[in-house]
Amino acid sequence: MYRRFIEYSKQQQLFTAGTRVLLAVSGGIDSMVMAFLFREAGTDQAIAHCNFSLRGEESDSDEKFVISYAKKRKIECFTTRFDTLGYAASKHISVQMAARELRYNWFDSLIEKEGFDAVAVAHNLNDNIETFFINLIRGTGINGLTGMSPRHNNIIRPLLFATRSEIAAFASREKIKFREDSSNAEVKYTRNRIRIRVLPEIEKVNPNAMAAITETMTHLNSSAKLVNIYIEKLHSELFRQSGNGIEADVSELKSLKPASPHIHELFKRYGLSSQQTEEMIALFDSSTGRYILTSTHCLLMDRGRILITVRSDDQPPSYVFSSVDEMRLSGLFADLRITGPSDEPLPQSKLTACIDLSLVDFPVTVRHWEPGDRFAPLGMSQLKKISDFLIDLKVPVTEKEKVLLLLSGNKVMWVMGYRIDDRFRITDSTQRILIMTM
Repeated sequence: MYRRFIEYSKQQQLFTAGTRVLLAVSGGIDSMVMAFLFREAGTDQAIAHCNFSLRGEESDSDEKFVISYAKKRKIECFTTRFDTLGYAASKHISVQMAARELRYNWFDSLIEKEGFDAVAVAHNLNDNIETFFINLIRGTGINGLTGMSPRHNNIIRPLLFATRSEIAAFASREKIKFREDSSNAEVKYTRNRIRIRVLPEIEKVNPNAMAAITETMTHLNSSAKLVNIYIEKLHSELFRQSGNGIEADVSELKSLKPASPHIHELFKRYGLSSQQTEEMIALFDSSTGRYILTSTHCLLMDRGRILITVRSDDQPPSYVFSSVDEMRLSGLFADLRITGPSDEPLPQSKLTACIDLSLVDFPVTVRHWEPGDRFAPLGMSQLKKISDFLIDLKVPVTEKEKVLLLLSGNKVMWVMGYRIDDRFRITDSTQRILIMTM
């Protein structure tokens, strides 16, 4: 394991003898093996541990374990605690996404303040394959199927060469102590469900599936690089600076064949989603003044050219979905699935909504709330103004402006991140349940 660790790091140019590395150590088996290997390599290192405050005493015990490990070996150790649930609620994002943002923002601050050259995270080969499947089932382009990179900016992943079973065998052989994360056994998380239920079934079909999928990701990575080189060259030829924005001639864009992949690849840097690609192509034949709002830009038709400008804050996003599949592929939801009634309890997080799918009329809309919007908060039969509802919850003005609604027709189904409408609640007669997580 140590020899492969050194060879892989050299091959991928992850660190050298003079590199000052910050090790992201959770206390779990992967990060503890990584810490062992870096210590064996004799690198200039320190440890960083995040307490996300999600598992009570278990999280606190993880923190104490890592601090004790570092102290015994006289390794500098940085620790921090996050209110992950509060951050997720304030940003209207999933808990997993909140933890990721908090973690990497803190790493960036440590790099800048303490002068580290890189942050090492302990993702392994299994993590990479799980990411492949997560992106595959959510819908993605070729770049989403290439797996995690051994190096991305200041982040290095020196264990991507090793499987989870190889790491476990090494930890057992070297008697490396580590902490078990009880949440790893919970199949409510997409990654855990893939690891626990999906991959074992795939390996029954092909015992060498891990190697085969890894080889496929390698081929896709090579193909993605070729596509990116081509698209960058094409973009430089067709797009040009124009005042405060960018412009491109419609006639040149319409000549690209096949149209959909060209337009998506050229415009996705401007926030164009795959679902908006055909709308973008239709814009080429529209009249001057028509436009499309993406998540980040305004794409305006103007006398035979497309003008691209960054969206201002006063242009709220609005999305329309004609099916559950479109909702799932939009990227607005961290997790979205349909299930039937069961004995398992439904998720209780504010960031998750469980509604009766039979009561939903498509298309559905996601937009910012507006003055006059009303809904029946879960548990209430009377309609209430959204503005009054948010006031009652003491939501700060700066956060109220960001609140999104999910609507079926003109009925609010969910004040996203806060509460569903009572008219769409689960009842004894519910047959299909739509579970959505921000």
